[in-house]
Parts: sequence; structure tokens; C-alpha cells
Amino acid sequence: MPRLAPTARRLAPAALLLLSGCGAGIDYDRLGALSPQGDDFNAAVAREYRDAALFEARQMYDWPDAARFGAKALGAAAGTTPEPERVADWRLPGERVGEIVAARARLTDTFGRDARAQAPEPAARAQARFDCWVEQQEENWQTADIARCRDGFYAALAEVEGTLGAPRALKATPGVVPATADKDASPAAARPEPKAYALFFEFDSAELSTTDEGALRAIVEAAAGPRPVHVIVNGHADRAGPDPYNRSLSLRRAEIVGQELIELGIDPGRITITAYGESRPRVTTPDGMREPRNRRVEILIGPAAPL
Repeated sequence: MPRLAPTARRLAPAALLLLSGCGAGIDYDRLGALSPQGDDFNAAVAREYRDAALFEARQMYDWPDAARFGAKALGAAAGTTPEPERVADWRLPGERVGEIVAARARLTDTFGRDARAQAPEPAARAQARFDCWVEQQEENWQTADIARCRDGFYAALAEVEGTLGAPRALKATPGVVPATADKDASPAAARPEPKAYALFFEFDSAELSTTDEGALRAIVEAAAGPRPVHVIVNGHADRAGPDPYNRSLSLRRAEIVGQELIELGIDPGRITITAYGESRPRVTTPDGMREPRNRRVEILIGPAAPL
């Protein structure tokens, strides 16, 4: 069950939302009677979220997540297209974040290629199964349910990608050597040395600045070449604030950097994202102290085996 961050997740529309002793809830009888007609994406995803909400409420007794999925069902039925869950809004195990960020990037790539219109039913299943995967992965104990949601997501996504064809070409970046570089390149040039970079953030912020664009492009250029690389994105925070909040903040910082690198052309399957919170400072400080050098994302690039 997700822990609401200060920027609380919206449970709209409010028309059918109620407050109860269990927290935010929904009129589940009315939700169960919801029957969106049509084969468009919004109708399909409304049905998917309706079923997910009723399962969480009636089988799992997980009222907050039932309300969340129910609100998405109602919004879609009313004509508002819901987005897949943002990874940074959930407290996921660090070792799972990279795969889930990459999975979301693949899903949103298909949306950019008009998957909602070209393959509405499997696209709706993929989005709902992705949200289910994120929700179950945060709870991180019902392994069968995690696998059910994850496998359902990948199966639906494969159907979508099969309909759309090959993924769109990655964005061109000036000075970047394509992955299909000259086969006659020297062995020395084909073995990249590990490289390390760092981006720094304002206090209590996960926003990149305009001056970071050049650094991001330099990172993409460093990751390009004839041999595969592994890109590790580690988020950090200073000690001004409680540890759980700082871990969440460091994850948001790492996620936004990872997403930018993906959009600039790095294969999402080669990115691993980890959040360390305040546990690995560059500069040791007392608890509660602000320190700009600790508010950072470190990017490590090294050789990797081919996928």
C-alpha cells in the first residue's frame, strides 16, 4: 500500500469519493455497476482499473489502493486519460527500481507512438498491470501477485509493441557515436574505461536545472560506443530532514536523471537506479544540516556484457 508523499497522490474525480474510518474510499456498489462501453483506450482502461479496485477492496481489503484504482476507473470513464503510476511516488525496493523505471519508459514510448489508438485493449492492460506491479512491489511480500502483475504487464506490452512494430529511433544527440560503430575500431577504443559524473540539486528539490543539459549530453556521449555499457544512477540527499523522506527524495532525483538519459538515447535496459538517501554523504555533517555537495545524483558508466 503506497505511503502518501507530501505531494499527495490525487484521487480524482471526487464525485464518488467518500471518507470512512478506513481512509479514502469509494462507493463500490456504484463502481461495480460501472460498465464503460466501447473499444477505445479510455473505456478499456476504465474496465481494467474498475476490476483492480474491486479486487483490492473485496479480496485484499486494501482500501487506499482500491480507492486509488477506483478513482482512475472513474476518471477514465468520464473521459480523462489516466497516466501510469510515477515510480518516484512509491517506496520500492532499491534493487527493483531500475527494471520498473525501464518498463515504464517502454510503456510511455508506445504511447508516444499512438498505442492508445492503434492497440487500445492491450495498451490498457499493460498500463493497469504496470500499476498493479508497482503497488504489489511496494508491499513486497506477495511474490505470486508481484509475478502475476509483472508478467501480465510484459505480455500485454509485447502485444502492443508487436502491433506497432519496432521502437522508434532514439533521439539523435550531437557527437554521440551510434551503437553500430565501425567494426574495425581498435580494441583499446572498444573497451570503455569506467567514468563517473555528478549532478547537484537545490535544497529539497528533484528538479534539474537548465545548466544540466550539457552534462546529460556528455554522459550520453560517454555511454555511446561499439561496446555495451552499464549505467548506474545513484541518488543521494543531505541530512536536513527525516531519513525516510530523504530516501524518497534521493529516489526522485535518480529517477528524473534516469528518465532524461533514456530520452536522450540510452537503452533503458542498461540503466540501474538506486536511492541511498542520506546514508552515503560526500561530506560528513551532523544530522539536520544542509550540505549542497550531498544533494546529488552520481552516474557511473562501465563495461557491461551484451544483453
